[in-house]
Amino acid sequence: MPLPDADKKSPRVYTLLQNQDLENVTADTLADVADPIAIEEANEDELRRLCLVAFARMVTKGSFDGWLTSSGGGNEFNGELTKYNWDGDTDPIRVLALAPYGCVDRNHSDQSIENGQLTWFPFISPFTGTVSEVDVYMNQNSGGTGALDLGFYSDNDGVPQTLLGEFVIDTTVGAGTLTQTTSSADVDLTRGTQYWMGMFGDNFASQPQFTAIDIQASGSSALQVAANGVSGINSAIIDSSSSGNATITDWTALAPTTGNPINVGVKF
Repeated sequence: MPLPDADKKSPRVYTLLQNQDLENVTADTLADVADPIAIEEANEDELRRLCLVAFARMVTKGSFDGWLTSSGGGNEFNGELTKYNWDGDTDPIRVLALAPYGCVDRNHSDQSIENGQLTWFPFISPFTGTVSEVDVYMNQNSGGTGALDLGFYSDNDGVPQTLLGEFVIDTTVGAGTLTQTTSSADVDLTRGTQYWMGMFGDNFASQPQFTAIDIQASGSSALQVAANGVSGINSAIIDSSSSGNATITDWTALAPTTGNPINVGVKF
């Protein structure tokens, strides 16, 4: 059945494509067929036939080539849809900013971790693999001494327990992105599993400043206990007199607290 109100004869589109099936037609084939067709009223029937073949090819092959990416014509204005790099091997994943606990709000000069303080924040791993790198952005260093110790912990019914491994980041250096690729042990995470990140202020000469996530004001938390949800969010667990990251065997010294985590990038 021909197109409505169209001439049954197809001088170009059907003539050139009549010996091909939809499975073998490519975006470049369609571009070659369409190349001499001027966009004008006299060519309306052929343009409609070309669109019909293109849609039929897309449905048959399940291929969006030529629609979402450029074909032989090289149209740089076509968008390209790609999967997000969840394994973080190119750009670090900001795991503490992810759902269900994270948020989009950032603070560039947040004094989140005090000296000698160990604070844990929960996160859901987006990928199964071994953590190969962590990074943070420091806006002001800790003076002559100090390090930020980042520990990864397993979860035990909503609280941190086993220390999987620790990355120690020197905070005495110049401001900027700080990266650490060496850990005390392999940190193996499983996608969809809850973990905790412990942040310890280790011998700061002065309080460093980091880019942090404003979870306290606009995030969610596993520790929110207020029935009406009006009170401040208990976003973390704290040990104010800790000596550093370690597997937890006694939770009596720990308490929920309000606070914001440093925005940590993780690579796998």
